[in-house]
Amino acid sequence: MDCTLTGRHVKVTEELRDTIERRLVPLDRLLGDAALSAEMVLTSERHACQAEFVVHARGDHRLHGVGDAPGMEVAVGAAVDKVMHQAQTLKGKWQARRRRAEPTREVGPDLAIAPDLDEPTPGD
Repeated sequence: MDCTLTGRHVKVTEELRDTIERRLVPLDRLLGDAALSAEMVLTSERHACQAEFVVHARGDHRLHGVGDAPGMEVAVGAAVDKVMHQAQTLKGKWQARRRRAEPTREVGPDLAIAPDLDEPTPGD
């Protein structure tokens, strides 16, 4: 899953980028191809860091999580955890819908066609 990172008053270092990618691996494994796009906005104001994470999934679903913490890694972890919980709920709904679906009936002989009474029956 490709994630767009935006830093507001924050320099996005390679270490921070690697931390974010490592945190997104379980989410990518859970959603698979259902995750269409992801965007993370990192903000730092005075002594507080905020990470806002949005994932767009198939079926026009948007998973959104915000994490606030004194450190950027902790804020990223909180935001990803919130989105992970939403993703587990969404996948459970998808699986439950699939389980509730009734199997298709097998096609049998058409009973609406009555045998022709004018023809002799075998054994007559």
